[in-house]
Amino acid sequence: MSYHSTATFRTIGAVATAQNFFTLFNGHASKVVRVRRLVFQMDATAVLTTFMPIKKCCRVAAASGGTALNKVDWDSAAASDALVVARGANASDGGAATAITATPTTQTLWQQFGMRMHTVVGQVLGPDNNMLPVIVETNPVILRPGEGLLVHLVAAATTSNPVTNHYFVTCAWTEDAS
Repeated sequence: MSYHSTATFRTIGAVATAQNFFTLFNGHASKVVRVRRLVFQMDATAVLTTFMPIKKCCRVAAASGGTALNKVDWDSAAASDALVVARGANASDGGAATAITATPTTQTLWQQFGMRMHTVVGQVLGPDNNMLPVIVETNPVILRPGEGLLVHLVAAATTSNPVTNHYFVTCAWTEDAS
């Protein structure tokens, strides 16, 4: 069993109430993907006196668009399958976004509040926001053939997702014969 990981490029807020950041999709017919870690980071730089955005992780049945991300193999002798595709919204840090097409479902696996700053005094270091519970390190979320995960943001107002916010997602998984 070999581990693989990826990270999105730094993505800026879209001044929208919804924004897709990352998908991991298992397009292989006979492999199972076991997601071991999924983390969302947020750097908020604007005052927000309303509700924090909510970061959610849900299952999806299809994903396209965005930018295919490089996958890093933790064992150089065990490459990730080409049909296991990780997508991010950007092709470069802070660059123009290419929308990820994936429809969030009501099957929310996990969610976290993003951070907000009532004032912008000093520096606030964003914690790792687990997009899946920590138990996935020993009891992973399983993506069977044709299944994927989407990490997305839901905001109460467009002002909760300003262009001054920056985000990225990191993910680690294994791939096994089903």
